[in-house]
Amino acid sequence: MLTRIKRIKNLGVFGDYTSAAELPPFGRYNIVYGENGSGKTTLSRLLACLGMGEHPDYPNLEYSIESQSGALARGVKYTRKIRVFNSDYVEANIGRFDGPLRHILILGEENKALAEELKAEIELRDARIKRIQAIETEVAKLEADKGKLFSQIAKTIGEATSGATLRSYRKPDAVAAFAKIFSAKELSEAALEVHRTTVRQEQMLAVEPLKVPVVAEIAGKASVIDSARGAALRAKALTMRSAQSSVIERLAQNPQIAEWVEEGVRIHAGHSQGRCEFCEQPLTAYRLQMLADHFSVEDQQLKEELEVERRALGRTLQALNTFVLPDRLAFYSELRSDYDAAMKSFLHELDELKTELNKINEKLGEKLTLRTKSYDPDFACDPASLEVALDALQSVVTRHNNKTKKFSNEKDTARAAVEGHYLLSIKAQVDGLTTQAEMLQNEATLLRDGGEGLSDKRSLEALSQSIATKQAKVSDAHAGGADLTDHLKQFLGRTDLRFESGEDGYRVLRRGKPAKRLSEGEKTAIAFLYFLVQLKDQSFDLAEGVVVIDDPISSLDASAIYQAFSFLKNETQAAKQLLIFTHNFEFLRLLINWVRNLPGVPKSDRTYSMVLCFEAENGRTARLAPLDKLLIEHSTEYHYMFKVLYTFKSDGTISGCYHIPNIARKVLEAFLDFYVPSNKSLYQKLDEVNFDPHKKTAIYKFANDLSHFNGKSFDPAIVAEVQKNTEYLLEMIKAVAPLHYNGLKALCGT
Repeated sequence: MLTRIKRIKNLGVFGDYTSAAELPPFGRYNIVYGENGSGKTTLSRLLACLGMGEHPDYPNLEYSIESQSGALARGVKYTRKIRVFNSDYVEANIGRFDGPLRHILILGEENKALAEELKAEIELRDARIKRIQAIETEVAKLEADKGKLFSQIAKTIGEATSGATLRSYRKPDAVAAFAKIFSAKELSEAALEVHRTTVRQEQMLAVEPLKVPVVAEIAGKASVIDSARGAALRAKALTMRSAQSSVIERLAQNPQIAEWVEEGVRIHAGHSQGRCEFCEQPLTAYRLQMLADHFSVEDQQLKEELEVERRALGRTLQALNTFVLPDRLAFYSELRSDYDAAMKSFLHELDELKTELNKINEKLGEKLTLRTKSYDPDFACDPASLEVALDALQSVVTRHNNKTKKFSNEKDTARAAVEGHYLLSIKAQVDGLTTQAEMLQNEATLLRDGGEGLSDKRSLEALSQSIATKQAKVSDAHAGGADLTDHLKQFLGRTDLRFESGEDGYRVLRRGKPAKRLSEGEKTAIAFLYFLVQLKDQSFDLAEGVVVIDDPISSLDASAIYQAFSFLKNETQAAKQLLIFTHNFEFLRLLINWVRNLPGVPKSDRTYSMVLCFEAENGRTARLAPLDKLLIEHSTEYHYMFKVLYTFKSDGTISGCYHIPNIARKVLEAFLDFYVPSNKSLYQKLDEVNFDPHKKTAIYKFANDLSHFNGKSFDPAIVAEVQKNTEYLLEMIKAVAPLHYNGLKALCGT
């Protein structure tokens, strides 16, 4: 079924139409109301062209119509059959009346049972063929989807292994490799990146193993780490020693002075002048003896040992600065982050060790001035952490060198791992698509060859043979349509017109002679009946078809409306989908009452809409909108037209005001018909209303003059008057019939 006219462009008054969000989708039964000239026939013509996929009169037409079987647009043919009754149908079949109407083929009773069997077999055969074609399409799509998977993964593998022998890796390579991925494994992102990097790499030179600097010691050379390891113990032994001497209190309390005096005593001894070089006072033997006792031999020996240890510490610190470390760019790229981390740790531990050695050196410097005291400072100097960091660096070097030795094998292994990893990533999808394709192919084989599991076990070939046999038997189905005359008699209420069937079709006779000068009403009646009977034609299946009827009562007398409704109701109710367009409110009421009371039809299968047409800057434009509930719930248009006036707000344009005078005229006439019941003219009735005479005059001129064609265009100067005169009319109704006005106002939802 058709569900929504979503978009129309370049089609008469539907020059640029887009479906409103509030417009409900079409159901099975759909009624569309609109004034003459609003665009109903334009829509019916569009629907009539859906089977062709284009409109012969509008080469630039664009449209988008949604249906349960998919979206329809220009160039796309609608597969469900559509029968449309509109003025074009009347003109094509009855209009010029140049020749007979074609026969309507209706099967005779004797062949109906056989025809039902034939129809069932044709449906079964066509359903099988359609399903087989659908399966072939699905299988082709599944194979195409598999192909896309392999093409995409081949591209991924090729990109991941660029720079290696897999530069030209293509879909066939992926398909061939997929059949052999028995030992492949999924890789972590980190491992995958390592393999990808390896495949792209060029072989690098080996890196020299790391060397630990050596330090010269008394017992020979030692590694800088071993030298640093004993520094704390040696320093501790020195700080716990003290030199025996007669202590000069001032020197003991002032290490800087003591250091200065000690150096001075040594210098003085080399220049034996007997006088102080600083103050030129004589140095007494007593003072010299006291200084000699203070700086004793034992004290001097401790001092010398302290200085020796400090020099050794200096050599160790200097050696720690001579580590030769390789450049990070000398390593394979995947090892550089490990090397950076190991290097960072090593430098940190190196700085920590040097800091500890410098602290020991400072403590020994302090001991030089405190040689007469024995104390146990807190020394910490353990190069174990530096050794661990150094081993980590050496491990990276070893891994790099091992890769260099086995570079070719490493590349092949990495390539296979990358290929297997990516192929595994699509395995579940490929296997699923393969399984689906196999199941579908098995189903197609069963449908083609027949067998167990089918409601009819015959093969397609056997079904086709049976269909051909039955078609031969029913080929003598006679031309029907004798009931057209009876229908026409009932419809028009007279017997002067009848149908006569001949070899070349039906002819319409009036009193036994070919009918001429048919009235518009007669043309409409004949065409409408012919259309309804034609719905039973062999070439159209009403239960699966879409029926569109546009104003079937156009040009008919008022007495024929009920006949038209009766025929329409009885002959179209079984349609798969029905769309009826009408401009007649009385006919609209009949249709709504019928559709609303159809038993077993859900609310979603009944839709009511209206075509609204306005004057715009570029001409008239139309749109579809939900049918106003006042038109659905009330027996006249009066309530709806009152609502239009009550809710009207002028936008200052001609197009926005163009329709208001005509509606105001209808509202005024309807109101005065009940308020001043008489056969007087509109002017006379209005004159009897007790209301402001000036405003009454304005209302009359507005509603009377502007609602009739007077040979003049709509004066733009009057636009400003539309809102004011509309308000005058509403004000008058409220003033003279407040209860009536308030009731109408409540219906407007305010």
